Amino acid sequence: MITYISDAVAFLYYLLDKLPSEADEAFKEAEEGRAVLYLPTIAAAELYYLFERKGWIKQLSKLKAEMRKHTTFTYYSFSVDVLNLFEETKAREILDKIIISTAKLVKAQALITKDKELNMLGEVKTLW
Repeated sequence: MITYISDAVAFLYYLLDKLPSEADEAFKEAEEGRAVLYLPTIAAAELYYLFERKGWIKQLSKLKAEMRKHTTFTYYSFSVDVLNLFEETKAREILDKIIISTAKLVKAQALITKDKELNMLGEVKTLW
């Protein structure tokens, strides 16, 4: 089955229904059960923190509901297996290292991200 990784910004755009077409298609594949979409727990934590800070309770509820609604939307926990791949990435920021390493670990078809730096690394295919 096709596997995608979403970073926090991509998932936020999904919740706001503002994804560009290529990224939106990947989310639709997962919604329809044709793909698995992983949201790393670090990305979920970023979203929780943002929603809490901004008082966006509605968005927090929507995030939780979407993760429950679609059986192919799954959290992916930070683990020693992810950590062990850190030395295989040129990403500099800790969050980027976790996202890229997770994508590599699950052999993701693509990482859904708006982040140009992650795209420029060329270590995993990106969609936006």
